[in-house]
Amino acid sequence: MSKCPRCFTALSPSNHLWTLPAQAGGTRYRDDVASAYVGAPAECGPLYTWTRSPGYNGPPPPMSEASRALQGPAVEICPVCHFTLPEGFREGHAICIALAGARATGKSLYIAVLIKQLELLCERFGVVLEPVTRATVQNYATNYEGPLYVQRGLLPPTPTVHTQAPNQREPLVFSLGVWHGVRRFLVLRDVAGEDLENGDLRAPPFQFFGHADAVFFMFDPLRVKAIRDQLQDLLPPQPFSGGEPRSVLGNLLLAVNPGQPKLAVILSKFDALRTLRNVEGSEWSMIMSNTGAAYLRDTSDSPRSDELGGQLLHEEVRSLLTRLHGGAIVAAVENPSTGIVLPHRYFVVSALGQPPSGNKLHSRGIAPFRCADPIRWVTSSFGV
Repeated sequence: MSKCPRCFTALSPSNHLWTLPAQAGGTRYRDDVASAYVGAPAECGPLYTWTRSPGYNGPPPPMSEASRALQGPAVEICPVCHFTLPEGFREGHAICIALAGARATGKSLYIAVLIKQLELLCERFGVVLEPVTRATVQNYATNYEGPLYVQRGLLPPTPTVHTQAPNQREPLVFSLGVWHGVRRFLVLRDVAGEDLENGDLRAPPFQFFGHADAVFFMFDPLRVKAIRDQLQDLLPPQPFSGGEPRSVLGNLLLAVNPGQPKLAVILSKFDALRTLRNVEGSEWSMIMSNTGAAYLRDTSDSPRSDELGGQLLHEEVRSLLTRLHGGAIVAAVENPSTGIVLPHRYFVVSALGQPPSGNKLHSRGIAPFRCADPIRWVTSSFGV
């Protein structure tokens, strides 16, 4: 059973809903359901619904029946949030992932680089990663690829749900090709750090958290003052804003409850920590010079997902978080106030590979480190 790319709700075979797209013309109506989930005014055409009758085990009516009833070219939409479903989406399998973290943790940079890494990884498996919707093409090109790979600069903060441009409101939906006879999709949703810090995460625009297959929580080590102090002469000045990571994680776990997605706790901007090996006489210099450590090796592009290596990395990063005075993060993950411990794993990633210089990339360019690890941890559980 697939899931809706916007609300992440499972698409029930017993409920179908169709409408006419805007290009079909005709009367348009204010769509209060879609408006609630989008966070902005939305419209729809007339609706045609089908609900399975008790005792009926046959297939739903064909699209042509909805087109005849609506007197135009019908498109299927999600019965819960009214998102227009891509063709063939119900017959496939969507792996839905939400990204979360305080402001300036690098979520958008991570997405921009991750897609490029996944394109290369898919090539190795003989499949193609490609966008499924026109909105995905526009969103990725305008808000991720263009600023980073074309303009060679950093990405601006993700706007809040109520101030986003129309293409930013749409989820990123990619096809991963056919695996084990089923077409697989990857859906990514990025949430503004400001919304995670101050927004109503129980409201419809954020209810997808509880239905996600996985949530990626990103934690910036440079928020730790002791680390910043040791790096002050090795890194360019870094701007800091946003809420305390522990508070953001608490908000996130409340938004997820009572769902039970996988939780990836990701230590972002790991290139900054690796710079600590240059601090002579420092305890961190010894830690970050241990060439046998899993967190200093990149195996994210290996032919098979390395489960044993992932478990070793998990334990090492958990230890790193504790030494980074991130014990509150570990406690919140492993003993949450909700009482529901999510299946979780710790990761390190560096989207750029080198700290930026102001708002521009390092002169050495982009050298991603372990960016595919969290995704592979999730997809491998589905045989992908």
